[in-house]
Amino acid sequence: MVTLRELPVEELFGPGHRLCAGCGPAISMRMLTKAFRGPTVITNATGCVEVASSIYPFNAWGVPWVHTAFENAAATASGIEAGFKALRRKGKLEKNIDVIAIGGDGGTFDIGIQALSGALERGHDFVYLCYDNEAYMNCLPGDTLVMTESGVKRIDEIQLGERLYTFDKDSNTLSVSRCSGLFDNGVRPVYEIATLHHFIRSTPNHPYLVVERHVRGRSRELRWRMLSELKVGDEIVVLKRLAQGETFKFNFSPVTGNHYKVHRLNEVKIPSRSSPELLEYLGLYVGDGWVRPRKGEVGFAVPEGSTRKRLLELHMRLFGEDTLGRSDEYYVYFNSVNLARFIHSLGFGRGAKNKTIPSWVFTLTEDEKEAFIEGLLLSDDYRYGKSYRYVSSSRGLLKRLRLLLQTMNYRVGKISWQTAKKGKKFPHRTLLKDTGYGFLCFSRKRYWNLEKYWSQYRYQDPLIETDNFTVEAVRHVEYVGNLRTYDLRVEKDHNFIAEGVVVHNTGIQRSGATPHGAATTTSPAGSKIPGKPEWKKDLIGICIAHGIDYAATASIAYWNDYITKVRKAIEVDGPAVVHVIAPCPLGWRSNPRDTVKIAKLAVQTRFFPVYEYEEGTYRLSIKVPTPKPVEEFLKLQGRFRHLFQPEFRDEINKIQDYVNRNYERIAKLCGEP
Repeated sequence: MVTLRELPVEELFGPGHRLCAGCGPAISMRMLTKAFRGPTVITNATGCVEVASSIYPFNAWGVPWVHTAFENAAATASGIEAGFKALRRKGKLEKNIDVIAIGGDGGTFDIGIQALSGALERGHDFVYLCYDNEAYMNCLPGDTLVMTESGVKRIDEIQLGERLYTFDKDSNTLSVSRCSGLFDNGVRPVYEIATLHHFIRSTPNHPYLVVERHVRGRSRELRWRMLSELKVGDEIVVLKRLAQGETFKFNFSPVTGNHYKVHRLNEVKIPSRSSPELLEYLGLYVGDGWVRPRKGEVGFAVPEGSTRKRLLELHMRLFGEDTLGRSDEYYVYFNSVNLARFIHSLGFGRGAKNKTIPSWVFTLTEDEKEAFIEGLLLSDDYRYGKSYRYVSSSRGLLKRLRLLLQTMNYRVGKISWQTAKKGKKFPHRTLLKDTGYGFLCFSRKRYWNLEKYWSQYRYQDPLIETDNFTVEAVRHVEYVGNLRTYDLRVEKDHNFIAEGVVVHNTGIQRSGATPHGAATTTSPAGSKIPGKPEWKKDLIGICIAHGIDYAATASIAYWNDYITKVRKAIEVDGPAVVHVIAPCPLGWRSNPRDTVKIAKLAVQTRFFPVYEYEEGTYRLSIKVPTPKPVEEFLKLQGRFRHLFQPEFRDEINKIQDYVNRNYERIAKLCGEP
């Protein structure tokens, strides 16, 4: 058994990583590096450790380190080991270099099991380390727009405790739930789903709410299905209309005549609350206006005609007559420090390419949002009968406009983007440099005659009777690239609305390593099913079945046993596997200071037997003749909290019985009485 004096002082897993306080995987990685015997190369599958220990182009590792796909750690290690072997055979490499593959439980127990099985079968000389935090995650790109009670926000701007709009599966209605978890999951492969009116991007394992249709006349069901399982024609649940909002109160403090930078103030009325007229004015400002707060100027590029007449009419009603500065054939100028500062404070952005629609606009009443759209259409639109096309050089504006229209029950097309070359002539000007612009087509949805054709419409749209949701068929799913991704965990309903689409709570997803009874976002505890119904896979048993010489389990609470086993695994000639339990405070909903305590209780309650298999012989590393009740382990974790309710107490007895039988089975293999 290794001792403290034998451990190297040098830290090869250094500071700079972003793993949480009390993170079990972080502890396991630091201990892993203490077992190295010489030159080492690590290949790390996508997961918590990979994401948090590497911010391109930097990482926290003091040895050569390779990031590989979620399922490919063992395959990559096989290639590295085979390459080193070939170099030694050709005399180009003299020293021995150890190869270690690292994977989480999702990348090992589930999607990575095939690559691991192949590497073990082929007999590659490497060590596979599974850090087991008993769950894994799914995610959305950082620019994904999420519906919150305070308006639309990027997913990377959501705050802990913020209230998000959700889909209540019991009543098929719009609900509100609190955000209880935020996760930065790093760069991952992302795919785009397109329906008739919606577009959303996510990782392949992100679940969507899908309509499962049966034989005509039978009921339809709503089920969660991962993006990787979706096919063209599958119907997903999308937002039709947000809840009726309310007028918005502005928090603006006007400049007074005593301000040291102001010599003269034009009298102006500043509204205290939103109104349809103000929103129409602001819509026109977004399309054709600009603001210069320091100069106290607000301007509009509106030629003489009906639109200018409407602009002046709105301006006088809202702000009074004293601010009109000058006008010419193409432009109108208003001079007021307070007016310029007021409009600037509303968050619509400055400059054509930076214009946007701030979050608070999404919280307004229906008539105010309609007025805002009308103002936009007064500026940069083309009308084709009952359809519209809005043009802008701001991608962000078009994206948010599309989402706003979707919440108002409009038909909305995709954003089309074009590039105009330098020298191209437009009315009143010629382009001085290359520029891009996009357009968005939309129209009002027609209302269905439900009284006359109820049964037909009900079959076509099972959510037809709801005010807020409908279904749309998937038109295509395609890969868009590797993007930085984020997760949310949402209480109660375990879902939220992103880009107008109902998506599952991201947060913590069950894996083959997740224990029976644990509540995750894809195996939530309900009134009928108390968490995950399946039992944990026997990873070491699966690996031993491949005929390898060494496999072991370990716990971060017993550091000397863990490091000793890693050293043994490195010294084995051929493949070896070490499976270490590493509690995750976020996923297990435990106190970070209890991480090592929980890892120790996992062993002391027999929940996680610690043993090793070496050349055909089993050996029990830590014997537990008088175990503590499994309750002691479960009660420190929020994921098992529901099991302590009276109706689920029997589940604890089932877990206790399973734990005892599993430990006795392993003890028998080890020759223990």
